[in-house]
Amino acid sequence: MFETHKKQAINRLNKARGQLDGIIKMIENDKKPRDIVTQILALKGSLNGVNDIMLECHLYDRAPESLTDSSQRQKEKFIKEIIKTWSIAK
Repeated sequence: MFETHKKQAINRLNKARGQLDGIIKMIENDKKPRDIVTQILALKGSLNGVNDIMLECHLYDRAPESLTDSSQRQKEKFIKEIIKTWSIAK
C-alpha cells in the first residue's frame, strides 16, 4: 500500500471512529432521531471515502501488471474484479 493512501485511509477511519462515538453518545443522550440520522449519513460518507482510497490503491497496485499482461483473459479478469469491487463499495 502506498504511504499516502495509508495515511489518508487511517485519517478518515479515525474521523469515522470519532463520528461513531458521537452517534453512540447521541443515542445514549436521547437526541433527536433526525440529528442522529444526519450524523449516520456523515459517517457513511467518511467510510465511502475510505472505500474510494482503497479502490484507488488497488488500481495503482494491480492495473499496470494486469493491463499490460499479454493475456486477454487476464485483462478481462481484472476488469471484472474492478467492477465487482466497485459494485460492493456503492
